[in-house]
Amino acid sequence: MDQKELDQAIAALVADLDAQAGLNESAVLYGSAARGDWVPGRSDVNVLLVVDDPSPAALSRLTPAVTDWHNRGLMPPLIIGRAEWAAAADVFPIEITDMQLAHRVLRGSDPISGMRVDPSDLRRALESDLRGKLMRLRQAHVRFGDAAPILGGFATASISSLVVLLRCTATLMGRAPGRTPDEVIAVLATELGPNASVVAEIAKHRRDHDWSCPAGTFVRYLDVVHRAVDLVDRLSSDHNPHGDR
Repeated sequence: MDQKELDQAIAALVADLDAQAGLNESAVLYGSAARGDWVPGRSDVNVLLVVDDPSPAALSRLTPAVTDWHNRGLMPPLIIGRAEWAAAADVFPIEITDMQLAHRVLRGSDPISGMRVDPSDLRRALESDLRGKLMRLRQAHVRFGDAAPILGGFATASISSLVVLLRCTATLMGRAPGRTPDEVIAVLATELGPNASVVAEIAKHRRDHDWSCPAGTFVRYLDVVHRAVDLVDRLSSDHNPHGDR
């Protein structure tokens, strides 16, 4: 699917939702497709549906729209009740922060407007995700350290989510994170150290499914993720007024 086909799929989704009168749902595009750095064949297309009535009977009316969307090769939208969404900031702090930085309302009211993420919830979620990512990348390094094509797969598959985590980290620190990997790294360059540029280097290969990552590049990547973990770990109430309280 290319950008033109994606635009057509989004238009069809909105038309299909419009055809179901009375649902009063909000549809939001977020992630790379909303930021303008969506990569065909690599990036997901993220859509959130916030509905007034999440009962099975009401949700079944969404089946035609969601089925057509899925049949186009796209991941089905996330669906949540409006009352549930209002109480979700503590369990989805990364996702909501990322949506606040870039989202596009496709239909209905803006469910992101007015949402508040507690900085302590965001910090804990960031540390959890970053630590998990570091452990998985270390597994790949130990198991496939001499297999550059496999390391390339791990690096390119993980880079987009890492950039999201770094973008949210910058936001937590009160910094404007920008939209591109280069801009995010520039904001955190001091904290991420001399290997920070490796994030942008790997991000440039997201479209290359056959990229081989040199072992040295992967080691630099590990260093940056490790530094990101340490950075977020330090953002506690003892070190930062925006951290855990």
